[in-house]
Amino acid sequence: MTSIQQYGLSSDRICDPHGLNIDHLECLICHEILWKPVACQSCETPFCSVCIHQWLVGSPAQCPNRCKTYVQRKCPPILTKLLAELQIACFYESNGCNQIIPYEALDKHEIECSYQYQRCPGCQTNMLKKDLDNHQNNCASIEVTCENCKLVYKRADAISQHTEIICLKEQLRQARTESKENKYEIHELNAELNEIRLLYPLIKKMKITFDDLPIAADRSQLISNMYRGLIWTDIAYGNELFWKIRQPKSGYVTSFKRGGSRHIAFFKDNASISAGSRNRKFTFVSVTACAAWNDDLQLTIMGYRNPTRTNIHTTNLVYGKPQLILLHWKDVDKVIFTSSGGTPHPGNGGATGSHVVLTQLTIY
Repeated sequence: MTSIQQYGLSSDRICDPHGLNIDHLECLICHEILWKPVACQSCETPFCSVCIHQWLVGSPAQCPNRCKTYVQRKCPPILTKLLAELQIACFYESNGCNQIIPYEALDKHEIECSYQYQRCPGCQTNMLKKDLDNHQNNCASIEVTCENCKLVYKRADAISQHTEIICLKEQLRQARTESKENKYEIHELNAELNEIRLLYPLIKKMKITFDDLPIAADRSQLISNMYRGLIWTDIAYGNELFWKIRQPKSGYVTSFKRGGSRHIAFFKDNASISAGSRNRKFTFVSVTACAAWNDDLQLTIMGYRNPTRTNIHTTNLVYGKPQLILLHWKDVDKVIFTSSGGTPHPGNGGATGSHVVLTQLTIY
């Protein structure tokens, strides 16, 4: 809600026990007491903010006081101080409000005033705000929602439309519907589970966890071309023991899962995976990755078919905690990875870099 007061204040509403002269507090446009005033930068003439904005619609950039160009500024402090001394009768005085409000508190009071009229959402009767709550508690046209059966009905219709029997029947109907929906969901889940059981041997073959690479406990090394029938460019791998010895505070170490592969792959800045033969295409299903040194490391993955980019995905990686990125890009022959940005993770010895850890890929 907003205050009813938009334009200048009528001088009749000013309560002035100190005999303050208010003639110099009038707006030049509406000739009422200034309300939320602003001033012209050139002549310093004050106007109600709504009045001057409406004036400028018809006379763009022209000051009502005939300055060359109107440039808005704040009112002089002395004017603001004088306005703040005004005591004003509430707009809803005719409805019974006897409050006298300081100028600066008027907006808030009139938004909350209990003597403004509001409409009952049920019977649409206008009444004072202070009486509305009590009226709504008893209004026969107010809609009520049952907590048990969720039926919506008017309070006056409770005897005919929401008896105890009707409520119990509706609850039973909803329970039967929910039971049918649950049975359907269970059926669908069982079907998916059976499909997974059938596909599991194939899925296992499609997953690349790097555990079948040659063991190299004392060093990291590039993944050789044609590993799993693919061309690997600038992607290396290393053994868990190697990382624990060489980089104990890195995300390389925390990326290993108990019972998982003893190898992880990694790259810095740019890398790619391509089809092993000219006419071969593959489906890039997913990749599981994390950052080795930085928090919020940005990883961009792009899929290509011949020279044309067909897919792109960007995400932020977490330090040392691999996250699954589902893509399911069909018929691509090359996937390019780029990494950048991020901030050094606290506790990693101050090291930083755009290194990305790859713990698992699914490609077929």
